[in-house]
Amino acid sequence: MVKTMSAPDAQAHFTDLLGAVHETHEAVVVEQNGKAIAVVISPEDFAKLQRSAEDGWWASIQRVQDRNEDKDPDDVMRDITELVEEVRRERRARYQSRARRS
Repeated sequence: MVKTMSAPDAQAHFTDLLGAVHETHEAVVVEQNGKAIAVVISPEDFAKLQRSAEDGWWASIQRVQDRNEDKDPDDVMRDITELVEEVRRERRARYQSRARRS
């Protein structure tokens, strides 16, 4: 079970909060106005999350490599370059749109 705590309580009892997370390895969700704004977890749990994320990235990379192993590397690079440029154009358009509204 995950413990929740309001932001003012977390601030007022920060040392106790850190001690509890360290001792129990129980995550604590810090909320402000009923909305989660942070999660305090133990270093060990954080390391597990990082390893899991890395494993997910490597698995994704392996899937992409497997799907493209029979393709010409130059064709793959061209496709990737086109996709990257498309994302850049979309981001630039969003940025310019926000700048015009400001």
